[in-house]
Amino acid sequence: MILVGDVGGTRTRLALAERAHDGWRITGVEERRTTSDILAAVSAYVQSAGPVQAAAFSGAGPVSADGNIHLTNAGVHLDPAALAAAAGVAHAVVVNDFGAIATAIHHLPPRSLAACGGGARVAGMPVAVLGPGTGLGIAIAAPAAGGWIAVTGEGGHTDLAPVDDEELEIWQRLRRAHGRLSAESVLSGPGLERLYAALAGSALSAPEIDAAAWRGEPAALRAHALFTRWLGRVAGNLALVAGARGGVFLAGGILPRWTARFDVAEFRRGFEDKAPYTDWLRAIPTFIVTHPQPGLLGLAVLAESAA
Repeated sequence: MILVGDVGGTRTRLALAERAHDGWRITGVEERRTTSDILAAVSAYVQSAGPVQAAAFSGAGPVSADGNIHLTNAGVHLDPAALAAAAGVAHAVVVNDFGAIATAIHHLPPRSLAACGGGARVAGMPVAVLGPGTGLGIAIAAPAAGGWIAVTGEGGHTDLAPVDDEELEIWQRLRRAHGRLSAESVLSGPGLERLYAALAGSALSAPEIDAAAWRGEPAALRAHALFTRWLGRVAGNLALVAGARGGVFLAGGILPRWTARFDVAEFRRGFEDKAPYTDWLRAIPTFIVTHPQPGLLGLAVLAESAA
């Protein structure tokens, strides 16, 4: 049995993973608010669940030279040696959260992917993963000897650019209110709230904005549309950088709850609007990852590989 833990900016999930005849089975998922007492939570979980043979953890932040992660949007520190001791194993894998999701892509069943435009995946070509949640996670999975390797960075903190007059007007309002705009400044839960406030002149939480959009409230609908188009632009940029003809995959905490209402046309408009590479991008398929725990699945794969 493998202990897997995803420590996000808002929520932490701990679970057990084991091989099954049809892939990986994730059981015993325990979710809690992310707090600094992660070691105590891991220790308590293992005491309740029983001994594990391996452990892997992901965090929403970059992995430092010494293998640690300091979460970008939470005061939490992930130390491999301390986590291993808490889990009762010899060593623990610690990776970026979207690195874990990128690792999972080639292990997800087709039913866990909702197609949202483009052509067919090209086998053996890189894939790109991004997803808005508390922040904006980004990773690439590239072919390597014996399998695939996840390449992670902090792409969510690259500059966000307006492309048309409507975007420029809203971008200027956001910049005046918040200073420099990164992709994460808009393409995240807090970013959706900033975007709505710039449009409506009033504040709502991200779930309230969603509910207002489903009711047809104009400012909320426009916030969703701009969010979706800008997400497409950033995803298209990532596809160009990665050469991601294996597909672009959308994950994170926000989009799965939008799946049935996700504006594919608006997203693909932003994704493909990159002349002279419009036709090249039009051929790249995009998907929403609907698997409930793709990061935990990726951690299981990584823990097994490291054993």
